[in-house]
Order: sequence, then structure tokens, then C-alpha cells
Amino acid sequence: MSEDDFYIGYLPKSPDSQGRFTRRAVVVLALLVIVIVLMMTLGQHKLPAASFEFDHIQKFQGTIDASPYPTLVVARPGMAAAGGDPSRYLLVAPGKHGADDLVREFAEKSVSLDAKLIYRDGHAMLEVMPGSVTPSAAPDSPASPDVDLGNVSLVGEIVDSKCYSGVMNPGSGKVHRDCATRCISGGIPPLFLAKNADGNAEIYELAGSDGRAMGKEVLAMVAEPVTIEGRLVRRGSSLLLYADANHIAPVPAATVRSWSCPRPRSK
Repeated sequence: MSEDDFYIGYLPKSPDSQGRFTRRAVVVLALLVIVIVLMMTLGQHKLPAASFEFDHIQKFQGTIDASPYPTLVVARPGMAAAGGDPSRYLLVAPGKHGADDLVREFAEKSVSLDAKLIYRDGHAMLEVMPGSVTPSAAPDSPASPDVDLGNVSLVGEIVDSKCYSGVMNPGSGKVHRDCATRCISGGIPPLFLAKNADGNAEIYELAGSDGRAMGKEVLAMVAEPVTIEGRLVRRGSSLLLYADANHIAPVPAATVRSWSCPRPRSK
């Protein structure tokens, strides 16, 4: 170290060597900050394409299917000729409430109603405006026969349908447990998330083995990895998983990476 390298704080200018060192250090630190920011940005998981049209009320017509959860069955144009299935929209009320009280008297009847659309990844449901459900003169939408897909054993996660379908994003996981618990307690239909045999994410409407709605009996298992054994049924555009609450069991976290881990079907 030469005398020229020695710097006293009250001097107007630092030595050239110290200035060069400081400039290099600032550049290196700036580049390091940029690299860290880019790594954090690229490492973030993209949120799914989910939406809740909270400021847009639309009119819908269809037939109410009340079992296991209130659902509006809407015939798609040309459905009969094309041999397709009707669209099915799970119904909920505003807030953390199910729609049972809003549509109970209209079971199996054609109705017209005002609702806000909730959708995610091809799955859609409706938040029904109280007092808007009225009888409709339109013909009833044809009911789709149940297609029994057999017994299954799946590993996944129980969520509330309203938040997961678009009201909240992502609407699943342990950070959402308290909200999901309150929603299901209020009558929001529970969904089960898992992957099918092809490895693609699937959502299943979760109901009791006797066909009745399921709710409070699954609250302790919401947002946790669980295995469910039950009977899988396709009804129109929906997949229904009928299971006894006693056949829902927690899965050790060490044995699964996430709710999406599949389990093979069994007969």
C-alpha cells in the first residue's frame, strides 16, 4: 500500500485506486441484485386463468338439478343433433353461502335467473342473485344419464368450489384453508382436486356415498393431502365422486409432492 492509497475522510477526493475499487464493487453488487430479481421473478408460479365477473350480471336459463348440489343444466345449441352433453353450472349464493335456499322450490324445473359467472380452466359456476330465480317457459334441458366409471382411489386436495373456481386465486393450499373451511361450512359445494390417469388435472364434485351433499364431515381434511376411495360417475359435463367420509384419510406429506399426485384406479 502506497501513501497515495491512504484516504482520510475529510479529504475532498479519495485515491484513484480506491475509487476504482468502489466503482467495481458497485457494478458487481448492481449485477447481483439484477440476477437475484430475475431468479425470483422466473421462480414464481403463474396463477391459473381464473375469473369472477363480480361486476357483470347475466341472465341464464336452464333446468335445476338439485342433487347432490344445486346445479343449472343448460342445453347447448345443437346438442341433441351432435350427441353432446348439456353444460352444468354449480350454483352458489353471494358470500360464503350455498344456493339451496334460493332454488329449493324449483328442483327439476325450468328457470330463468340472474347470476355472475365464475370460471377456471373450462370449469364454470354461477353466483345467483337472490330473488332473481323465476319459472321459465323454455323446455326443460334434457337430463344426462349417469355414466358409472367404477371405483377409484385418488390422492388430492379438498377445496371449496367457489373460491377455487375463480373468486380467489389460487384458491387452494394451506394458505386458503380457513377461507375454504368457512365456505364449505356455509353450504358451498366441496371439490376434490387430483390428476387423472393421463396426468391431467381433474376436478370432482365430492358427495357422500349415499348421494347426499357433503360438507362439515370433511372440514378437518380441507387443504391437506388426502386419499379418497369411492365411486366415480360422469353426469353431463361434470365428474362426481361419491365417497364415505370414513374412506377419506390423510396422506403423509413425505409420500406426496402435492395434491396432484395420482393414484391408479381399482375395480
